[in-house]
Amino acid sequence: MSDILTKESVEKSINNRNFVEKLAKGKNLPLGFDEFRVNVCELANGEYNYNFKISVAFIYNNSSQISEEAVLRINYGSQMHLNKQIEYEYHSLDLLKNTGVTPVPIFFDDTKTILQKDYLVMEFVNGTQMSYSKDMKLAANVLAKIHSEKIPEKNHLIKPSNLISSMIDECKAMYDKYRNSEFFDANIDKKVSKLFKKCEILEKSEIENIGNSSKMMDSLDKAIDLDDKCMINTELNSSNFLVYGDLCFLVDWEKPILGEKEQDLGHFLAPTTTFWKTDVVLNKKEIDVFLRDYLTYLNNNTENNDELEILKEKVNKYIILNCLRGLTWCAMAWVEYNSEDKAILNEFTYNKLKQYLDYSFLDQVLDICGLNDI
Repeated sequence: MSDILTKESVEKSINNRNFVEKLAKGKNLPLGFDEFRVNVCELANGEYNYNFKISVAFIYNNSSQISEEAVLRINYGSQMHLNKQIEYEYHSLDLLKNTGVTPVPIFFDDTKTILQKDYLVMEFVNGTQMSYSKDMKLAANVLAKIHSEKIPEKNHLIKPSNLISSMIDECKAMYDKYRNSEFFDANIDKKVSKLFKKCEILEKSEIENIGNSSKMMDSLDKAIDLDDKCMINTELNSSNFLVYGDLCFLVDWEKPILGEKEQDLGHFLAPTTTFWKTDVVLNKKEIDVFLRDYLTYLNNNTENNDELEILKEKVNKYIILNCLRGLTWCAMAWVEYNSEDKAILNEFTYNKLKQYLDYSFLDQVLDICGLNDI
């Protein structure tokens, strides 16, 4: 825990002209300020990052003043095992800066000259966590805008050529940390193994027919042309959607990849996602309404029932895969949270992990996925 930078140490470190000039350049502000004032307050932190809201006053000629707010995101590790995690996030946000629904990146710094960690400075977005009962149309519009943003052929994004297999491999790697730990529970393993079995069936046999209505689509599991891919967030928890009036933003871009929109949609709608920051599990009708709204926004207010049915079928497979991904991540995180090596300990996450690994919740997930009778 000595590794974590406190609010006081952060404020002291960035309260210097070097940092403030970086911010001014990133915001295209005049550099000839005579004085500046920096204020820092804490925001919510994740598993591998601490976030702070910074307020900077630029004072010119001892009279005129420009005030700016931004988010300072300090990195402590990478779920993607990247050596340059914060640079990856910066370039991802830069690709989405024209969507109007994601924070605009300002600059990143991996020199460790101002702070002892890599950090990213980005636009501060105001808002409150989205509600599954009130804000689903807003979320559908946000995802449609992100998924329709054209990504240059040359880009930095990780590009799994085998989407389903890569997800299963990721799940196996995470679950092995649990399976080989002292916290292993045979009853939990019995339930998680049902999801593994179903997902491996999808991979080996059903996968070639997912979303294939005999008149469109090849195998989901083989590489798809760039034109059919988009940037996907892969971590669409409700707390990452901030709503401010009629506006909605998606703010956490720790693990984006170049992939298929259905993977994002499956993650967003899966019970392992919706239950994370709430007690909500979406029913079939709610999922169908959301997908219709999403497709309408994606197609510029044009409805296509055939396309909707194909989308629903494909998203359903990804819901199952994302349930496996969510539960295996929880199993891995449970081991980490009971380890002395864990750098950031989030009390909410710790308590939620216990709920996810509870037998009754696991049974509920299996029931939604149609696997309780296996």
